Amino acid sequence: MASKIEKKELLEPDKLQLFVLTLRTFAEKHRARIFAGAAIFLLAILLAGGIYLYQLQYEANAGKTYNRVFESAMKAGSPAGDNEAIKGYKDLIHEYPRSHAAVTAHYRLGNLYFNRNEFDAAIIAYQEFLKKSPAQSDLVPLAYSGLGACHEAKKDFAKALESFESAIKSNAASSFEALNFSNIARVHEALNNPAKAVEFYRKALGKTTDPLMTLYLKRKLSILG
Repeated sequence: MASKIEKKELLEPDKLQLFVLTLRTFAEKHRARIFAGAAIFLLAILLAGGIYLYQLQYEANAGKTYNRVFESAMKAGSPAGDNEAIKGYKDLIHEYPRSHAAVTAHYRLGNLYFNRNEFDAAIIAYQEFLKKSPAQSDLVPLAYSGLGACHEAKKDFAKALESFESAIKSNAASSFEALNFSNIARVHEALNNPAKAVEFYRKALGKTTDPLMTLYLKRKLSILG
């Protein structure tokens, strides 16, 4: 049996109607501000969407340019295609400086300059890559190794050791542990520190599965004693 509605309840205004009336009154009073706020919100959404679409197109164009330069350099081979590749990567960096492709282009330039024994230019390129690359990139330890090799070639063994040690400490270092340990050992050997060289050659030997590198490391250890 339905409960009896009291007279007091019949005389009270409907709560939903009262809420709607309050909203309506507020909207009419602040109509201009509401319309302005809605317009700003819509503009912000359109602007964010436009920026996102622009960035997608920007990255896509940079990626296409990078692939074109890379493929052309691979076809031409080294050293025949090096000049063209260097120019292509430089143009890419100039045209799309904020792109992911430009970051990788700095690394490629480092390798190209290193192969040409242009160590100062290679150092600048590797440093630019390391400043802009995400720490988790697999290329980071390789860039540090390239930087170390440049300093080693210039007989700056202190900086070479620092770079190779940075390669070991990088987030993606586990993939290149044998190489990094071997690099550090070689620098200690150049610094006439055979005990440290042996220590790191042994570490490298414990990490490698490559037969040729294993042979090389064992030969080094037998020489150093």
